[in-house]
Amino acid sequence: MSGKDPELSRLGEALSSARSAYAEAKKITDEAKARLNETGSRIQTFNAKITELKKGIDSEYNAMRSERAGGDRDAADEHRSMAQSMQEKLTEIYESKKSCFGELDEARAAFNKALNAQKILRDKVQEAWDGFNARLEYLKEENAKEQAKWKEKPCKICGVPIRYNTEWKHIPNLCKECFDKDKENWEDRKCAKCGKTFRINKGWEHIPTICGDCRKIVRAEKSARMQAEKEAQEESARLAREEREAAASALVDVANEAVSEIAPALEVSENVRNI
Repeated sequence: MSGKDPELSRLGEALSSARSAYAEAKKITDEAKARLNETGSRIQTFNAKITELKKGIDSEYNAMRSERAGGDRDAADEHRSMAQSMQEKLTEIYESKKSCFGELDEARAAFNKALNAQKILRDKVQEAWDGFNARLEYLKEENAKEQAKWKEKPCKICGVPIRYNTEWKHIPNLCKECFDKDKENWEDRKCAKCGKTFRINKGWEHIPTICGDCRKIVRAEKSARMQAEKEAQEESARLAREEREAAASALVDVANEAVSEIAPALEVSENVRNI
């Protein structure tokens, strides 16, 4: 999939580059850690020697005092000389340890710097990985949508499944083999209306005598004619409705006039009855 999608390829290269940079940073961090551990180990060795020399010096001085107390000055001087020699070695070790502390500070600073750089690159690897994964999931979803557009239908002649895409403008009804055979049924005809050549299939149940353009014109004329008839019918219905309304209004006027004429006579009759 990465070979087909340029963006996924780009993200994959970015991820690979980030991983390489992280691996190099980790190597530098491991080397700095090894140097830090080695320096710390030397200091521990110095501490062990210091402890040993201190014990030796104390032992020689104790022996010197014991020999003096026993009156053996030569033996006492020999123990003192040994103690002084050990003291000189102790001083040398302290100096070496002191310089080693400077190396330890440098090693610790180098390790911390390398570790911080490694953490930054680790975050970049995670960011690149997230981007690559997001693109991969998007492509999977798009691929699933694309696959959902593919359907199957049986060939109308032999029934063999035909695989087609629902977005195709012209979806086939025949398999390739039947389509090739069906080519023999196609021939050219002249339009009975305009004379233009068009193709028909001899296997059609209703073979047209006019081309597609003329059929559109005929349909448009028929539609216009039906629309005109509809409008004429609506106009006729409107006129009839207006005539009925006018007749009804005239009847109402006649009735009102008749009532007006007989109203005085009715009033006189009512007065006579009252007398």
